[in-house]
Amino acid sequence: MQPSNANKLKPHKLLNYFESLLSNSLDEVFIRRIISAVYFSLFNYWSIKNICKGNKGKGNNNDSFPHTQFIQDLASSGLDPQIYLLYVYRVAVDHYTLNPTKVTLTSHPYKGRTQNVKIDENILRKILESAKDVLSFLDNY
Repeated sequence: MQPSNANKLKPHKLLNYFESLLSNSLDEVFIRRIISAVYFSLFNYWSIKNICKGNKGKGNNNDSFPHTQFIQDLASSGLDPQIYLLYVYRVAVDHYTLNPTKVTLTSHPYKGRTQNVKIDENILRKILESAKDVLSFLDNY
């Protein structure tokens, strides 16, 4: 199967849209969904860039990549603070109900690390800033 063009999965417009929403009062459910969408849009963009470079994932079409590979790749590329923030809050919004809460990570390179998190508009701003840094790196990946 031939890989699709990486431009089809560029999350630039999505991040810009989310940034434009920061002037509104956002409820927690909306903030949670934005954080999850930001993480997975970057993950998908990284995945397609890998496929276009000839790297193979798992699955019938070699298009399934583990999150740990994504995290380790970015952390080792000088984006450790950005990917850690994105990862810990993605886990918080998708796997924990209370807010604030304490998140314990279960994947390398952060396995066993625990952090108190609070999901609000302030963290969403930081998430979007980190996402822009990651995106800038991925554009040249």
